[in-house]
Order: sequence, then structure tokens, then C-alpha cells
Amino acid sequence: MNKIDEAIISIRSLECPTGQLENKVAGILEKYGVAGRTQINIDREKILDTDGAQAYKVKIADKGQPLIVMAQSGYDDYVARVVDVYTDNT
Repeated sequence: MNKIDEAIISIRSLECPTGQLENKVAGILEKYGVAGRTQINIDREKILDTDGAQAYKVKIADKGQPLIVMAQSGYDDYVARVVDVYTDNT
């Protein structure tokens, strides 16, 4: 299993305060040696939202396809839980 696959597995099990989701995802990618924080750009991608889950596009410098992280906010938007991670083929 390569570094990005290991990071994706870790991201899929992520639950954290809603405001910390982007920072936590970047931290996981850095921890697994996928990229340094300065090489990671995470943006909300509202057009990809589905079934109450919010989409975040994770672009990594010098890497191919970006990752899409789908997260749902819990009760009162205090906690975000990642429900899916996949590569963006568009």
C-alpha cells in the first residue's frame, strides 16, 4: 500500500470539530509523507455536495488528481465526520 492510500484510510475515519477539518486532513497527509503543508490546498467545493455531506477538494502540488473529501456535520455543527474520500476524475 502506498502513502496516499494509507492517508486516505486515515482520513476516512476522521471525526473532529467542524472548523478543524481542513487542518486535520492536511495534517494526515503530512504525517503519511504525501506532501508538506505548503504543498496542500483545500477548498470547499459546494457544487459537489450530496446527501447533506459537504465536499472539500484537496489539491496536492506535483500530484495528479485531487482528492474529494465528503464530510457531514453532526448535531449543531460541532463535529464533522468524513463519510467518503475519492479522487476527482474531472
